[in-house]
Amino acid sequence: MSKKIGVTLVLLILGITLYLLKIPFTSDAHVTTQKPFVTIEEVTLNKVIEKLQEKYVGVDVTITPNKELVLQVVGDVEYFNSIKKDMEAIARSVIQGSILKEYTVIFKRWDLIGHADKMIGKEIQLILQTLTYGLKDYEEIKRITTESQQRLITIHTTLKGKDKNAQKAAFEIEQKVKVLLKSNELNSLATLHSYSFKIVNIEGIEINS
Repeated sequence: MSKKIGVTLVLLILGITLYLLKIPFTSDAHVTTQKPFVTIEEVTLNKVIEKLQEKYVGVDVTITPNKELVLQVVGDVEYFNSIKKDMEAIARSVIQGSILKEYTVIFKRWDLIGHADKMIGKEIQLILQTLTYGLKDYEEIKRITTESQQRLITIHTTLKGKDKNAQKAAFEIEQKVKVLLKSNELNSLATLHSYSFKIVNIEGIEINS
């Protein structure tokens, strides 16, 4: 009888041990799989963009794996060359002492439709300027960029996901954009009807479709 009890206890302990080994330790699993939502590089990059867009329109900033900070500018050659020095000084003042301090600052002039057609360039600048100023009170908006060949305007936001709150905020921004695109400042643009726009969340997913 005692042997049976002993064997039963051993089997019970063994079974419990095997069961526990199959269960991952929750806090450890959380630590190993959790990733930062926004990297330090992205935080610094956003600061550079915000600082430049306080003074200039038609500007975007990206980084490359080769440790390059790329300042992209919409405009003709004359405008492009006239602001490079000042933009570089602004960018360096932001990245000084940050994780991007060793990055090389380089410039890229956005290609314009029709092999750098000056009229198209001025159209884009006017649209960006009107939208940037008209949407300045929306804290969710990070920056506004364009893709010239597709004539697409992208409004980048800090909204997360596609829940009801994000959809509501995106709808309000969308209605404001529609009003701005019909404003007196842009009425003179004959090709304005050919432009489309989208609003994307912080993950880059369109939320006004």
